[in-house]
Parts: sequence; structure tokens; C-alpha cells
Amino acid sequence: MRRICLSLLLAVILALMPASVFANGKSDSATQASQYDKAGYVAAHYVGIVEANTDDWHDSKVNFEFPLFDFDGNVTAYLFSVTVGGTDSGYLIVSAENDPVVLESAREGSHPYFKFLNEGQPIYVGATMYYIKRNTSEFIDIRQGKIITSSDFKSKGTLQGKSFNENMDLSKHSDLEFSPLSIEPQTIISYSKKIISGVPDFSWHLGCSPTSFSNIVKYWANNGYPNLVQRGTTTNELIEEMADFMNTNRDGTTGWDDRVTGMVNYWSDKNYKVSVSRVSASFSTHKTEMNNDRPDIINVVDDATYGNHDMTGVGYEEYQDTEQNLKWFRWVIVHDTWDNTPKDVYIYLPQLSWNETVKVVPK
Repeated sequence: MRRICLSLLLAVILALMPASVFANGKSDSATQASQYDKAGYVAAHYVGIVEANTDDWHDSKVNFEFPLFDFDGNVTAYLFSVTVGGTDSGYLIVSAENDPVVLESAREGSHPYFKFLNEGQPIYVGATMYYIKRNTSEFIDIRQGKIITSSDFKSKGTLQGKSFNENMDLSKHSDLEFSPLSIEPQTIISYSKKIISGVPDFSWHLGCSPTSFSNIVKYWANNGYPNLVQRGTTTNELIEEMADFMNTNRDGTTGWDDRVTGMVNYWSDKNYKVSVSRVSASFSTHKTEMNNDRPDIINVVDDATYGNHDMTGVGYEEYQDTEQNLKWFRWVIVHDTWDNTPKDVYIYLPQLSWNETVKVVPK
């Protein structure tokens, strides 16, 4: 009964909360509950948008899980899971700030922290940067499911959290469940989304570059270039061959231009021609590639563990919100090479420490 009452109460609060609430937040620790409420509104609003414009998340429920922290114990975001018919159907990570946004989401499966709930404090310091803090010096890198130490970190990530009011136990909200907000048709305009179907999501092997580029090779092997991958070749064998062409080091690093020449030489070895080019990070360029059914490479920097990281770009989502002065909201959809994440991960554009794009265009 308590769960039902709390659910109804939060649903009413969120349904009545105006968008202007984002503009007047206070910054002291007493606003922690207010920030949580705002995050809940944003989660319900976003799921409602997805439900109204796509085939995803129909008849869904949004569940608050727990706050996420940086390495210093400050709150960076709030984690929400989405269920459909009682089945885990994705998650949302919403920023802990006065004007919260959906930083990251997925449309299937459980959230990345699911297997590590009792291991320690959940850490989120940037796009796909998931950790568990076991103690002051030992962490679990959820992406590869391995234990690392504080000396292994190359940065603190791209998110800095807000001080957490320890007198307010947000875990008491963990049984809250609410429905998506009903979105009026005129609220969201210019909605568009594209995901290229058939792009693999290979797990990290030997390095992020040979793994991510192999996703693209296998896609094209199944779409008009069959000799790119010989019959019977395993996933790891494909990635290993790509790593050889790219001169990938034993530690998994690959030279910037070695990625380009390695990809070109791989195609040439299979008697195909391809244009591979490094270009500046651009949502417009990425969108053009997606609309032409050409997966690309999204390179990011400042990853807490890996520094630079290649992912396979497979899609995008964007819209304008009339309740927020026609502000554009844009997400890049990637296959990130990690075992413990869903296949398609949506990353909010300003959250993405996007360094460059690598275009791959068969000739």
C-alpha cells in the first residue's frame, strides 16, 4: 500500500511541475530533494516523448534506483530504470543539476550497475564511465568487469558532482515507480531518430579501435561486400586481423592515422576500395552518415580509465521542446564495445567529450 501511495503522490507532483521549475533552483545542499524531483520530472517527460514518437516504452513504468557519484562522493546524476510489463527495458541517467537533462539512456535490458548493486558506491563521471567504489583505493570498472586501483585512472572524467547532503537519505525513494508523462503533440517538434540496423556490437578485444572498426567491416560484409570477412571467421579473429593492419599495441592503443591506413589496407587486401577520413566532431556530419546508412567512428577523449576511446556510431535522436524555448535536445547512439552495457547507448551531445569522427565510405 505504501508503494502505491508514494507512486501516486510522485506522479501527481511530477505531472503538475512546470518546465519553468528548472530555471530557479538553489545551489545549497537543502535543495537535494528538489533536484531529485526535477530529475524525476525529466525522466518521466523524456520517456513520454519516446513513447509518443517511437515504438519504444509503451505502457512503461519509470523506477528511481539510486544517486550516482563522482570519485569525491559528490552526486553527479540520478539513475532510473524503465520496465515494460515487469521486464527491464532500459534505463536513464539524469544529471543532478538545476537544469537536469537525460545524459544517457538505453531502450533494452538492465542498467549497467545491476550486477554490482552490493559491491560499493556507484560512480558515474561521464558517458559510459561506470564504476563501483569499493574503498578509497579499489574500484570496479563495470565496463570490463575488472578491479582497478586509483593509480589506474587517467582523469576524473568529464562530470563534476554537487555536494551531497548526507542527512537526506535518497535511498528511501528507491521503491518509487511512476508512469511517463502524457506529452501533448505540440510540445515536441522536429523529432527525428535513426538507427542503422544490422551493425554488430562486438565486445572489446585487443583494443577499442580494432573492435569498433570491425563492427563496421562486418556490417558492410553483410551489405554488399561479402569478401570483407571470410566464411567461418570468428569475431575475435576478425578483430585480431584488424589490429594487425592497424599496428595496435599490446596495451590496446592504436595510432590516430594507423586507424585510417589500417582500415584502407584491410579493404584493399580483400580487393575493395574505401574512403576513410578523420573529420571534426559534428552532429550534422554524423547525421548525414546515419541517414545514408553508413556507420562511423565516434572518438572521445578524457575517459577516466582509457583516455581516448573509439566507439561505433549507429544513430541519432533529436527534437525541439516548445516548453523550453524551442531548445534542441540531441543524442548520439553508439555501440561502445563494452560487455556490461546494452547494445544501443544514447549519449547526450553536450555530455559527449567528442574529439573527432572517422567516416567510412565504400567506393
